[in-house]
Amino acid sequence: MTHFRAIAWCILLLLTVPATAGPYEEGIEAYDRKDYATALKLWLPLAEQGSATAQFNIAVLYEKGLGVAQDMSEAARWYRKAAEQGDIEAQYDVGRLYETGSGVAKDVDEARRWFTRVLASPQRDETTAKMKERARARLASLPAVEEDVVPYDGGRFVVVRSAQGGCVVALQGAVTRDTSSVFGNVIERSRAAGCDSPWLLLESPGGLLDDGIELGQAIRRAGFRTITRYSCASACALIFLGGTERVLVGSRARIGLHQPARGLSGGKSRCDATTFSSAARHMAVYLESVIPSQAEPVLKLSMETSCNDITWIAGKRAVDLAIATKVESENVDIYGPAARRAK
Repeated sequence: MTHFRAIAWCILLLLTVPATAGPYEEGIEAYDRKDYATALKLWLPLAEQGSATAQFNIAVLYEKGLGVAQDMSEAARWYRKAAEQGDIEAQYDVGRLYETGSGVAKDVDEARRWFTRVLASPQRDETTAKMKERARARLASLPAVEEDVVPYDGGRFVVVRSAQGGCVVALQGAVTRDTSSVFGNVIERSRAAGCDSPWLLLESPGGLLDDGIELGQAIRRAGFRTITRYSCASACALIFLGGTERVLVGSRARIGLHQPARGLSGGKSRCDATTFSSAARHMAVYLESVIPSQAEPVLKLSMETSCNDITWIAGKRAVDLAIATKVESENVDIYGPAARRAK
């Protein structure tokens, strides 16, 4: 159940006696005397300035109809603002609202995503532990997802479909000569599962340039959208550019560019820095087809970067270069510390 965020002010007031109370503390006092309209008035400017705690409290007021007419869409909006700043209780509540369709369109896939984010929190305090327990129970009660695996030499595609019809195809593994050849089978299986404009989740270290371009062209023709939550470079970046929509999610999401490679020499790749080579021309034609407005600067960045190095593009710069169409939760580490993620 959603509860008001008091932050143990009763204890704090016993320990300290401030000379003047700020608007947040005054809002606490107003709430305690059940003057909810005043609490809302005091917290709203703080919430609009980005205070996650004030945003959470305002969401509670709107959800419960305290000091204001009950408005679940406003409650959902304020919960989400706090959740996107990493507030774990707000993340749980966003998942809860998506699960029940309160204030937002019912979307079990979104609910699952937010509950999973709660479980990924690296925090260890008592409140986090309770929220994780609740999120785990909610996840267990959600309809199961269906999986279909299409292996290839070097990795696999995993077609995941929820009971509500939402679909994600995960590309897991290196891009090899076999990757694009099995993608027709992946398309057939996703369509058979009832997927409409599925997402291609890229979890690949990259690989062969020509095969990355071929796969990027195939996903553009099939109407796939692309998404990544971590580093996606080399052939992975070319595949990402093929999406009809291209989304970077979380603080670790970034796209890496570099020159084509012509093989190995002395343990290092032999780079092809010439813009007139067949590989460079192939890349130029492809970029012109998928991001025509920014094909030239993206090609320039690639050709100026050694194939033994990577130029990383993320955030607003990725959108400005048309590499991504959208960036979500840019300041949120959806994985948590690497040490915890590895366990």
